[in-house]
Amino acid sequence: MIFLYGYLGIGLVVLAVGYGEHRLTREKESDFVRDALAALDPERNKLSNRILRNFVAPVMAGVLMVAVWPVAVYIKIQELRNKNQPAAPDLDAEREFAVRREHLGERLQVAEIERREMVHDPLGAVPELPFGHLNPAWRAFREGVADGSALWSFSATWETRWGQRELRSGYVAVNAGAPGACFLTVRKVLPEGSESEEE
Repeated sequence: MIFLYGYLGIGLVVLAVGYGEHRLTREKESDFVRDALAALDPERNKLSNRILRNFVAPVMAGVLMVAVWPVAVYIKIQELRNKNQPAAPDLDAEREFAVRREHLGERLQVAEIERREMVHDPLGAVPELPFGHLNPAWRAFREGVADGSALWSFSATWETRWGQRELRSGYVAVNAGAPGACFLTVRKVLPEGSESEEE
């Protein structure tokens, strides 16, 4: 019986430490969150729900923590161990698309590109500008091209991290033979088994 009392006593100490840490580190619920929760659940502020949320649930959690305190200690140790380790690189991050020399098509002047990409919408839903609604992005790209760079068209087949193949094309700034920043105009998923140039 003494072991049971000792076990429960350690559980109460773990509970007290966990509760103290929670009180010190928790963030106060903002008015926005409180209003959003109240809008989602109009009965949230009823007395019975407040008693359940503010009394019954914490008591049940406390009893559970006292009963299985070794699990809580193990989880906390793992959490501290993971926090002190350097962050691993994100292996799932998709590699960044970059135009390569073999993707280049033809060298073009800005006027040629804008003439080629002029939008003519008979319904007037899209502005009659190069690239239509994307004209501000095109102008920002054009103004960011370094002096001495040439604009080229490009087309490339790209494989995403999920193994899906896409056709990507547009225009790229080329400086000293090296492709740099690009303006993407086409991003199209290719059907499986389709024949197109490899990336």
